[in-house]
Amino acid sequence: MILVFPQATKKFNDLYQEMLKESCINDFLDISLGSYDLKTVKKVVIILLENDVVEKHLNNYLNECEKINNFQIVKLKKETSGAICTTLMAIPILKNKSVIISALDQIVLDKKLDFSNSLLRTNVDMLAPTHKSDNPSLCYILKDDEDQVIQLFEKRLVSNEALLGIYIVKDFSEFYKNCHELLIKYKGFKDRIFYTSDVINNYIGKNMICEFPRIDTNYYKIRTFKDFKVIK
Repeated sequence: MILVFPQATKKFNDLYQEMLKESCINDFLDISLGSYDLKTVKKVVIILLENDVVEKHLNNYLNECEKINNFQIVKLKKETSGAICTTLMAIPILKNKSVIISALDQIVLDKKLDFSNSLLRTNVDMLAPTHKSDNPSLCYILKDDEDQVIQLFEKRLVSNEALLGIYIVKDFSEFYKNCHELLIKYKGFKDRIFYTSDVINNYIGKNMICEFPRIDTNYYKIRTFKDFKVIK
């Protein structure tokens, strides 16, 4: 299984360099990567917007990290239209692989996430863990009377279950195929951001098997250095 972090934005680079200046970037990376059971991860892939300072430090950190045996840094020359488009830039590395799509600025403090056993079941195409929330900036699931998820809604409080922002894909080539279908259908999403929820809704519409396990956890999104200081 590959763990991929699509971080190719100037905003992430600025946050990284601010933490580096404050001598806490290693703490941030330790806590972020500590959210996952890395024993089940064969490779870590981080997609960055070109920045020599960030790349040099991150490369040194990953080389010295005993919990990571294999990693690759992918550099982009310019920002894409969102995390999904950024992830697709690594298709040569990810195709035909089971992939966890997450973000370094998402932190789970009280448990290590590991969904590899669930993916061993051949009928599961996608896992998208949820957590209890009322944050209007997140993506929410809507269920039918039989407790089955029928659609995802971005930034609409249609329930109290929001996506955790971590997606486990059994076959990234199938994920890429669904992305390509949507990009053609909506002409590259010129009028709005292309979300992971769009892809999952496409999965659901094709009767592919998606599971949304509820996770009770302390989840944090680190948007600023101040956010990190709160949990540190």
